[in-house]
Amino acid sequence: MAPERICRRGLPLVFLVICALALSVGQAGARGPTISDIQPYDTIFVYEEGLDLSALRNATTNNPITALQKYQDGNPGRSLTRSIPVTDDTDFDLQDFLVHGDYGTYYAFCPADGATALIFIREPEIFLDVVLADPYHNEPLTGLTVSPNTRIAFRVVSPDVGASYHAGGVYPATIDIVLTHPGGAESTLISGRNFAGLNITSTRFYTDDPGKPGAIVLSDIGKPGIYSAWAVWRTPEGFDARAPDSEPVTFTVGNRIGVDTTATPTATATVTPTAPPPTTVTTQTATQTETPATTATTMPATSPTPTAAPLPIAATIAAFAIALGIGRRR
Repeated sequence: MAPERICRRGLPLVFLVICALALSVGQAGARGPTISDIQPYDTIFVYEEGLDLSALRNATTNNPITALQKYQDGNPGRSLTRSIPVTDDTDFDLQDFLVHGDYGTYYAFCPADGATALIFIREPEIFLDVVLADPYHNEPLTGLTVSPNTRIAFRVVSPDVGASYHAGGVYPATIDIVLTHPGGAESTLISGRNFAGLNITSTRFYTDDPGKPGAIVLSDIGKPGIYSAWAVWRTPEGFDARAPDSEPVTFTVGNRIGVDTTATPTATATVTPTAPPPTTVTTQTATQTETPATTATTMPATSPTPTAAPLPIAATIAAFAIALGIGRRR
């Protein structure tokens, strides 16, 4: 009985695992044959234009898709939570106001066939950070003051676009990294390297990775001061026009202390007070040095000779009486 119970309980679990793996593979898979051709389980992004959704139709009826619909808990058998109209499923623009921030799993739909294939809708996001150059990428520099001889790089993160926006080996999404100098000038040419048109080829990369512009030596970018940088979308056109850019990152280039040197804190000496030096008094005729007055040492005085203490009154009377008695005998 025990093996039978295990089999009965295990089969649904195995089925769920297989479905989850299929979804995860589909979500990260490449589009094809071109970036505009959308297949089941693909991820599409708000601001994309000219998408061909015809591969989402029911393969038997081939009826055109009329909507992208989201259901409660991602289950077409439950209540409808959002519906995005599709006028032409061979040339579809995904407007952000239609999604209204409600990202997730959607199903292609037509009245004759109901829900057909599923897809995922996401927002194109880009994140930027400034770090030490390889092999110290785990050292962030945002908000810090950095020596001019330091080598730095930028870290670019785009979780969904890097994973899903590509067709075969082509990654058409690009960004520019713009650096703002202390005086306000902006440039994508940094330390003699061009940081415009960088392809988003993975979910995370560094600008000194192989095939990227390379590390930046801060002494080559300009005068000391506060610098800021951010990543801005360049392609596709919809991302460039409407997708949010990254938040700016700032760092400060410190003053140069010497050639390829970094300032080190100066130790503070603790001074112990000493006796004041002799004071020099200057007169019109001569210069003399006053030596601090020396306190005379007085030797203890010799103890005086003790003075005889006066006799008590009773002893005096007794002595007077004895003397009077002797005088009478004589």
